[in-house]
Amino acid sequence: MLSFSWGAFLVYLAALLLMVGGGFYGLLMSEHPAFLAPILMGLFFFYLCWEAVVETGDDLPPPQKQR
Repeated sequence: MLSFSWGAFLVYLAALLLMVGGGFYGLLMSEHPAFLAPILMGLFFFYLCWEAVVETGDDLPPPQKQR
């Protein structure tokens, strides 16, 4: 069974920050719109990460008591 790993989460978050930061740096230095792609991809992947970690969604109902 897979479980949550803080180490993997922090590596994933660092990769997202580098991708978005590099996109912003490239956009500012070259002024070419092609650097919007890593920015938008990074923000989309951050949204997926947010949904997986922070959002709980619909909670399961409490278990039935057995008699």
